[in-house]
Amino acid sequence: MEKKNYIYETANKVDYDLLKQYADENKLFMTDAEIALWNLLKGNGIGDKFRRQHIVGEYIADFINLKYKLIVEVDGKYHFKGDQPVADEQRTADLNRMGYTVVRFTNDEVIGDIRKVGYQIRDIIKQMKVSYPSNNKPSTSNNTVSRGCAQGSSPLPLEGEGRGVTPSLSGGAGWASGFAWPAAVNRNSWAVDAACSGNPGPMEYQAIDLQTGAQVFHFGPLHGTNNIGEFLAIVHALALMDKQGIKDKVIYSDSYNAILWVKKKQCKTKLERTPETEQLYQIIARAEQWLRTHNITIPVMKWETKAWGEVPADFGRK
Repeated sequence: MEKKNYIYETANKVDYDLLKQYADENKLFMTDAEIALWNLLKGNGIGDKFRRQHIVGEYIADFINLKYKLIVEVDGKYHFKGDQPVADEQRTADLNRMGYTVVRFTNDEVIGDIRKVGYQIRDIIKQMKVSYPSNNKPSTSNNTVSRGCAQGSSPLPLEGEGRGVTPSLSGGAGWASGFAWPAAVNRNSWAVDAACSGNPGPMEYQAIDLQTGAQVFHFGPLHGTNNIGEFLAIVHALALMDKQGIKDKVIYSDSYNAILWVKKKQCKTKLERTPETEQLYQIIARAEQWLRTHNITIPVMKWETKAWGEVPADFGRK
């Protein structure tokens, strides 16, 4: 008789015993932030079931909702040091390929406002319930999900991660509901922007929906430059709109260079290609390939900072 697959069986069976030992140890030595979040999530605390220290492939997820394949990670300060950001990005990319969405919060975000974190996770699941209705549960066969495309491929050039639907990282003026927008601004739009600590350095980017103030996506940090992040943010937005069948919005970016690179379908960066930047260069190649193989009809428009203030997707670190 063929063995029945259960939704919780997501571990790499070869390494299971060792991973299980690590997971059990992690449960005994949870950080204050992890304890606070687990106290909120356990027992269907936000309306949906979560597990803690659950093995997925060769990784151990801090917290996971298996029904919607949502992983929530809590990052301490070491996640932002040395090679750890690159390792985290590879981990996220691997989990994305298995069909999981990864949401990351810092210790400070969890300890500082646990209720806000809970609202963000709950809102992400609400969005997922639209994508994965109860009569169409995602498959767990072979620990992969095709997400409507061929296994191992994606209609998007990039697989990012979100921090929730509230743009808590955005410091740009104007995304809040009720803001008096200049008449020239099209509210039916997404705004994108990138931030980089150093040049090059840890780079990340995000998109904000101007109608709702929601964070549409977030990607990074990954070692790179601000110009590269702004280019990838536009391509990510274009690809996501294409995937979701959105045809009536526009995209705003405050980077003339990034808009020009998108029009030329080439990221003309001078960043040196090294082992440290190789992963980023592979992402750039995927983005360029997507631009070359798709007919772009969504307008990409320049955000006029001098007239309108900071772009709504700005990270507020200037």
